[in-house]
Amino acid sequence: MKFAKVHFPFRNISAKALYGLMQRGKIIGLRNRTFIVPEPALAWLDSEKLPYKWVARMNHDDVVQTLRDNVAHTVQ
Repeated sequence: MKFAKVHFPFRNISAKALYGLMQRGKIIGLRNRTFIVPEPALAWLDSEKLPYKWVARMNHDDVVQTLRDNVAHTVQ
């Protein structure tokens, strides 16, 4: 399965997208309103006319590496 890393410009849009996407599948939340979602979720975002910035296309290995990198950089 392919994934996409997306960024939402505003907190209220991010909250609405998060709520809708959680009902439709597994998503991963990163810092600063950035999420990793399955590629089919982009169709739902488009149908709801929620603005987002497509950051990167990812495969499963890229997702795992991203999660490992975030764990290695702890928040102080």
